[in-house]
Amino acid sequence: MFRAAGTRLTAFAFAAGAAVLAAEVVWSRSLLVLLGGSVDASAAVLSAVMAGFALGSGYFGRLGRSPHATRILRTAVLLAAASSLLPAVLADPLRSSWPSILSLGLPPAAARAASGFLLVFPSCFFAGGALPLMSSLAEAMGGGTERASGLYAANSAGSALGGLAAGFVLLEAIGSSSTLLLSAAMLAACAFLVPSVPARADARERAAGAPGGTGLVCVLYGASGAIALAWECVWARQLTYLLGNSTYAFCLMSSAALGGMALGAWAGRGLWRNLPPLASFGAVEAALASCALLPLACTAILPASGLAGLRIPVLRDLAWNGAALLSMIPATAFMGATFPAALRAAVRPGSLGPSVGRLAMANGLGAAAGPFLASRLLFPLSGVTASASVLAVGGAGLAAAAGLASGRRRTALAGALPLLLAASAPILFRAPGSRPPSGDLELRMFDEDRTATVAVFGREWDGYLSLRINGVEEVPIDQASLEAFYLLGNLPWGYDPGARSALVIAYGAGMTAGALLSHPLDTLVCVELCPAVVRASQLFSAYNGRPDLDSRFHLVGDDGRNFVAGSSRPYDLIVCDATHPGSADSWVLYTREFYEDVLSRLAPGGVAAQWVPLHSLPLEDFRRIINTWSTVFPYCALHLAGGRHAVLIGSGSPLELHSAALFDTPRAASMLRSVAYDPGEPERLSAVASDDELRRPDIAASGLNTDDRAPCQFIRRRAPRDPQVTIAPDASFALSLGGLADELFYGQLLYWQTDLPGAVRAFRQAGGSALARRWLAVSLTTAAERLEAGGDPEGALTLLSEAIAADPSWPRASDLEGLVRGELPGGAPASR
Repeated sequence: MFRAAGTRLTAFAFAAGAAVLAAEVVWSRSLLVLLGGSVDASAAVLSAVMAGFALGSGYFGRLGRSPHATRILRTAVLLAAASSLLPAVLADPLRSSWPSILSLGLPPAAARAASGFLLVFPSCFFAGGALPLMSSLAEAMGGGTERASGLYAANSAGSALGGLAAGFVLLEAIGSSSTLLLSAAMLAACAFLVPSVPARADARERAAGAPGGTGLVCVLYGASGAIALAWECVWARQLTYLLGNSTYAFCLMSSAALGGMALGAWAGRGLWRNLPPLASFGAVEAALASCALLPLACTAILPASGLAGLRIPVLRDLAWNGAALLSMIPATAFMGATFPAALRAAVRPGSLGPSVGRLAMANGLGAAAGPFLASRLLFPLSGVTASASVLAVGGAGLAAAAGLASGRRRTALAGALPLLLAASAPILFRAPGSRPPSGDLELRMFDEDRTATVAVFGREWDGYLSLRINGVEEVPIDQASLEAFYLLGNLPWGYDPGARSALVIAYGAGMTAGALLSHPLDTLVCVELCPAVVRASQLFSAYNGRPDLDSRFHLVGDDGRNFVAGSSRPYDLIVCDATHPGSADSWVLYTREFYEDVLSRLAPGGVAAQWVPLHSLPLEDFRRIINTWSTVFPYCALHLAGGRHAVLIGSGSPLELHSAALFDTPRAASMLRSVAYDPGEPERLSAVASDDELRRPDIAASGLNTDDRAPCQFIRRRAPRDPQVTIAPDASFALSLGGLADELFYGQLLYWQTDLPGAVRAFRQAGGSALARRWLAVSLTTAAERLEAGGDPEGALTLLSEAIAADPSWPRASDLEGLVRGELPGGAPASR
């Protein structure tokens, strides 16, 4: 009988873990909409989850002595399932009342933390009772610490599977609400898997006087939880450079961590039996601290391994992602192994459930502090890479403390290895993101900010700069990007020349804000999460005009979605300059609900603008973004910039572009002329489509991005490997909306398809406008650079002379000519 009951209990542990993690994935996504994507908001949600698990474990662990443990477990599971729906039920009311909440004078961070606790703590509290109550039932069936560790392993394995299912399948297929309902139903069904196990009187009697866990073990295990969660924060930043910044990457990392913990807990049931319990705990911690540096090593070794050169894409992806994830497995396996080791040290006869409850509570409370330990203390003081060394030292100290407490000095000395590795790691491995992406670039600025890792790379001979955030290039200084950012900043003013106030979401390199401030605005509020980005923008002063030094500029360190939802102030202009919609957190700035918030914050006659990148943006997703925008804004327009960027304009009032107003100040005119926009050629600034053209049936049929179901979050699965492949189809579709047939646009399409001879012919036939001459020079310069790299300097010089003749104001052609001739522009010997 007990064997069948044990099988059902294991099945319950696995299924409950899957259901709870699926719900957690939905919570994190839903609360991102409500609380924002700031580090503090994310830490508050994670801490609420861990604190709920912790306090639930402690409370229900005491109830494990009850003869009604089975009934209590079933009730707790049903309550966890019901309360897991709170984010879905209360999120909209909270969202609508957010401005009123903030008007009470509460600090935004405190209000977000309180909201996060309100929504997720109850379900986590009830779910936290599962492990100690399962352990009590296992003990009643004659099991001991090995059985409890096996249940912990099954629960972790189920969690890994639930996270993968939600992140890779359910959210995309059925949306957040349906996924949450499904996970709640699954969790409720798990209650029927709990076996009916009669309590053993002798066990209850022994438990009545048993301490059920020692204070020292709880302290050590609590510290272990804090360090473990801090490690996970470090790995999330490090492995972004290998796995990318997408929904899938974070889902893979969390599931790999849980899978490793399941493996470690299962293997650790009988590990190091010949050592005293505390000594084995210390040995596990020493091994964990040593292995935790492997992801850092992987960021240095994997790019040089040659795996990226595999010709078969499926094998390349499997090998690359598999190697990155495997770097986490050893450390997470030892994390899982700490549970059976701590349990062996703390358990008393007849008190398995209470012991598990106390240990889980201590570990959970430590884990709740872990995200703040990383984001508030370690990252600001030492940066991410140095924090890895600090945590390794902390793990070594924890191992030594456990070894000394056990009386095994040799075990205490096991902490020497992670100490050695911690000291050598910064010497052996450069910080991820600090390596130049190519040999002709050098690092100009690097900052492992607590919110993101920001780097600027530059090249001396042509002044090229590239701003990268968490390894993703956000702002390159090239013709297409400068066109896009200057157009994004100037167009809204052209549609509303009398604007007095502006809001910019995301600062980037500051060029959009600088373009807006080139006009006589009274004030500009810029919302930016990452302070290091503003510091990095100083290197782009030649292009942005240092908006941060303008008295009209006001920087707000916040999440853009959250700021707009919580603001009651109207703005004449609102410009959304967020990163790619396929990035992990940026999808919330491309949904119908966000656009509705933007429209509600526009003053009468106000204008909104949205940057839309065309690289790595499949056509179906481009259509969906257009449809979402045109569904919300009664009046709208679509512009193209550089052939690879789109700018959406929206308003509640009819739109009319005053092209001359874009050049109304010397500074604005200088910016626009620098990228070959000419006041005498207003057609080059005109929209390619507007209003009903953006509401064609085929666009409407593409669906919407909503908070509940946002396909733009899952772009990475559909986007081709080459980011340039989507540019021409997207731009062609945009041009088809207005029926435009223009040689300049056609040439840009050919340019991004790398058909340089065709692009040159098209630009020569484009009528001799300033922008056509600029793009002719750009194409000839790119072709010349390829000839020079291929060993044909004479051919390169011929093309460069043509480029200089086409547009003498395009500096890169003359810079490259000086390089090919053997001298830099200043006359110094060339070197690359």
